[in-house]
Amino acid sequence: MDSRWVKIIWFYCVGVIAAAQLGKMSALIPLISRDLGLSLTLAALVISLLEIGGAGFGRIAGGLIQRVGRRPALLAGTAFLAVGGIGESLAPGPAALIAWRVLESAGYLTTVIAAPMLILETATPRQRGVALALWSSFVPVGLALGAILSGWAAELWSWRGALFGGGVVAAGALVLSLPMTSGVGARVRGADAGGTGPTRHAWALAVGFGCYTTFEVGLLGMLPTFLVDKAGASADTAGLITGVASFATVAGSGVAGWWNHRNHGRDLARGPSFALMALSIVLPALLLFLVFGPAPDLTIAGIVVIALNALSGVYPGLAFAMLPAVAGSDRGLPAANGLLTQFGASGSLIGPPLFAAFAGHWGWTSAAACGLAASLLCLALMRAAGVSSSSNAEASDTPVTDH
Repeated sequence: MDSRWVKIIWFYCVGVIAAAQLGKMSALIPLISRDLGLSLTLAALVISLLEIGGAGFGRIAGGLIQRVGRRPALLAGTAFLAVGGIGESLAPGPAALIAWRVLESAGYLTTVIAAPMLILETATPRQRGVALALWSSFVPVGLALGAILSGWAAELWSWRGALFGGGVVAAGALVLSLPMTSGVGARVRGADAGGTGPTRHAWALAVGFGCYTTFEVGLLGMLPTFLVDKAGASADTAGLITGVASFATVAGSGVAGWWNHRNHGRDLARGPSFALMALSIVLPALLLFLVFGPAPDLTIAGIVVIALNALSGVYPGLAFAMLPAVAGSDRGLPAANGLLTQFGASGSLIGPPLFAAFAGHWGWTSAAACGLAASLLCLALMRAAGVSSSSNAEASDTPVTDH
């Protein structure tokens, strides 16, 4: 295998390890709440702290990482994940648990901004589209693996053992990242250290991506409740369907990677590429009406929601591949990537309570209508974000680095 791809896949794996910190807490929080006496509000805060960090500080973190260096940032991020995870396993009470989770949140944010920047730096222009499509699947893969493996570890040992094990995995990632990041991601010097601000195309891409995560995370967040309350599913069945639906987005990422490779990353928001993007944005939102219907059948709802998630997974693979084009130059990539992370996390926070509010006041069909509105806004913003990427396929402003 090409040595570049070895590094790209490793940076992706580090992102998956970071995203697993999202899934692990959702699986373990019932056990943690029982032992530490967490209220429902505190439990929700512990789960959401990772996304709160991204929603509040994504753009700022992008600029700081540009100055510090992508390699040091990735190493620091994985170190924070390791120390935070081990610290959580030893937490004697809620205050300590939240403090360690805050450190873990800093590690998550640093890692998920630095890793795709290292992927972009490592990949050739022809590899970028496929590499970024791969990167777009790190959250659903990490969520699924984190929830599944943490649940198994808790059954074998305890929730403390599961959290300690997660910290050890992150520590192993730190050790392996030392040779993997050799020669890349050094500190940027001089005028390039500050980078450039996000372009209007980068803003459109980021806000559009936030609309997508509002739809996707809102759907997945409320799906178990809907399946149990309206479709008669058991809690275990609802969890299984939701997990499979979340993981199905990986299939869409594969399609996006194939398309980006076939298209060589050119004109991703125009012509056939935009048609594929539009299909992956709008059709899942229309299919949601078949799921959130007035008299849902559990089997049909399960099949449809898995299918719509597989189709929906095409969009982020295409959206991430647009980053080099909308950034305008390599100097604009940190700000554009940070902004994308910030709005993606914001949508993840907004989606579940927004869907719940619509469903609670006007019924589940209105929640589907809310998802359609978010998807149509996403589509309009992606049209606004569209630039000819052929002129940006190759790095135009290579930063001066201190190796």
